[in-house]
Amino acid sequence: MARPRHLSRAPIVEAVVDVRAKTRAGFKPDTLLEVHGQLLPAYQHKEEMNHLEFGFFQAAGKPPEQHVKDLGNLGYRFITSDRLQIVQFRTDGFSFSRLAPYTRWEELFEEASRLWAIYEKAAPLEEATRLAVRYINRLPLPANKVQDFSPFLTAPPPVPKELNVLLRHFLTRVTVREPASPIDAHIVQAIQPAPSEEVISVILDIDVFETGAFAPSGEVILPRFAALREVKNRLFFASLTEQAVALFE
Repeated sequence: MARPRHLSRAPIVEAVVDVRAKTRAGFKPDTLLEVHGQLLPAYQHKEEMNHLEFGFFQAAGKPPEQHVKDLGNLGYRFITSDRLQIVQFRTDGFSFSRLAPYTRWEELFEEASRLWAIYEKAAPLEEATRLAVRYINRLPLPANKVQDFSPFLTAPPPVPKELNVLLRHFLTRVTVREPASPIDAHIVQAIQPAPSEEVISVILDIDVFETGAFAPSGEVILPRFAALREVKNRLFFASLTEQAVALFE
């Protein structure tokens, strides 16, 4: 486990603040487009989000057929002119994303809180059901120093020692919860195609969340994100060795 500290070159490629919520039955998502003027001039681009349902059907003696059903407009995605910040106003919730280069949690959460206040007034919310902080990290590791990943990951994927092989790809996913805590977390580790043979790109995706029935008010839900972020930080540094973290100072 690495010592927690500020990283001047944090490997974050996307940071997300997410709220899943229920809106009143019959709510028309087009209403969410009316608030676009409140997001200008920063969020100039807008995109409609459609809810698609995918399925497969296979009759006897025939190849499987894919089934796609368009369930209609789910909401809208608003994007800044530099395309680094994205906010989603949906009939099933709210998301705010910051893409690399990442700045600071304080800036991220301040903007997310401002946008949530606009969404909260526009959508007839009944309750919030899931609060989450998700950070996707890309770790460009030096290929000539990677054999079994143990110098960099505290929980590297296991390979039988009897096999004289090199690990080329892996994908692991665990869900954890600290004792006596209402907070869960998905931790995903995977190899992603790298830009060169000198680098191995490892994705460390940490999704920390709390589920329940919360009053859909900023005064109720926004303070709960401090605990989610604290868990995310602990899991990040617990997943990496000092040698790995030193690459991003």
